[in-house]
Amino acid sequence: MSRFGLRGRIAVFFVLAMALALAGMAAAAYVVVGHELNSTLDLSLRRQATRIARQFPAEPSVAAISGPCRYLAAPSCVQVVGADGGIRSEHLPDQSLPVNAETRAVAAGSADAFFTDFSLDGYPMRMYTVQLEPGSAVQVAQRADTVDTGRRRVGLALLAAAVAGLLLAALLGTVLARRALAPVGALTDAAERVARTRDPKHHIAVSGSDELARLAVSVNTMLDELDAALTAERESRAAQQRLVADASHELRTPLTALRTNIDLLRRAERMPAGDLAETVAALRVQSEELSGLVTDLIDLARADDPDAVRENLEDLRLDLLTADCLAVTRRHWPAVGFEADLHPVTIQGVPARLARAITNLLDNAAKFSPPDGLVRVVVADRALSVRDSGPGIPAADLPHIFDRFYRSQSARATPGHGLGLAIVAQVAALHRATPEVESTSGGTCFTLTFPEGCAASGKVDAETVVRSGGLILGG
Repeated sequence: MSRFGLRGRIAVFFVLAMALALAGMAAAAYVVVGHELNSTLDLSLRRQATRIARQFPAEPSVAAISGPCRYLAAPSCVQVVGADGGIRSEHLPDQSLPVNAETRAVAAGSADAFFTDFSLDGYPMRMYTVQLEPGSAVQVAQRADTVDTGRRRVGLALLAAAVAGLLLAALLGTVLARRALAPVGALTDAAERVARTRDPKHHIAVSGSDELARLAVSVNTMLDELDAALTAERESRAAQQRLVADASHELRTPLTALRTNIDLLRRAERMPAGDLAETVAALRVQSEELSGLVTDLIDLARADDPDAVRENLEDLRLDLLTADCLAVTRRHWPAVGFEADLHPVTIQGVPARLARAITNLLDNAAKFSPPDGLVRVVVADRALSVRDSGPGIPAADLPHIFDRFYRSQSARATPGHGLGLAIVAQVAALHRATPEVESTSGGTCFTLTFPEGCAASGKVDAETVVRSGGLILGG
């Protein structure tokens, strides 16, 4: 059976089941027809015996010889037998019916009527023996060829019907198996197509509500999940490739500057003291810039890593954390004024990640504010807002400010490498916070609003959140 496919096995099982059913019905029909033929013959013999018994006292000739018993066309053979076993009716010497002790007992009235099967001149006979009157019995016999012939004809007809039924069952079994397994074939084709093309977008048409339809729905759901997983994998791979390409581009400039200044230091003995001090200072600035860029890249890559260990959450005071970040930023930007209005706000989060995002917002605001400008920081109602006094962000740049390595035309003259706000968006997505940006010609305000019961979401691709509309940009 293993060499047959599922469709072939179902067809074979169907044919076997039909064969068993037909065999059972044919056997039952054969037995019933044979019984009916025997019953019909026995009823005919009883009726003749009853008629003879009723007419015999007045008309003894009803038991006279009626002709040879070997002819089917002849009437039934009749014979009257006494209790002593003697034959009291006319008979042909070579055509007498058999007499035995049971026959004599019936004539004597000590036994009941009975049927007997015997052969006469090679012909099958059926005989009925019943008491005719006290002291005698009558025997009525007929040839049983008709019963055997009828049974044989019925058997042949049943056999022909069974063969025809099996052929029809084989045809129907094949057709039904093909139709019943059509959904399975569709499932197989879909699986082979996905394996061949690696494209799970093709779905299976679902009809009905049986088990195969439910299986098709499950496979379609699985294909949707596979499509989503493959899409996410492609997007993740593309994001990684963009990150590597952008990082390579951004690293090229500081590395070139470092190499140039290092080459200058090789001739330090021939350089004036002022030039030497300027070169060393430039090296320090460039190394700090390179260190900051590498740190930002590590933070972005770590957050995007699906195998990274999930960071623990803890209750923290957003106002106190902002105050600490503000103190550090004041030291870095002494020429810019900072005004803080911090109200107690408690959230759940990762302190180091939030501190990095807040510091980036403060640094970004100080960087774009004039030397005598003012940066206003407010923490209230589960929200942090940082407003600068800079020139604002052009409307065309607003949708892209959180993209990695994106720098607007007006910001390319300022220090930085375009990762600060990308990290802010990533941390916001990690804490399910809502970032909002409002920008006018008088300055820009960044706001992070944390939901009630804020809990970090683990692995969240902030870039995906940003690109799918997670930011609210206002002008």
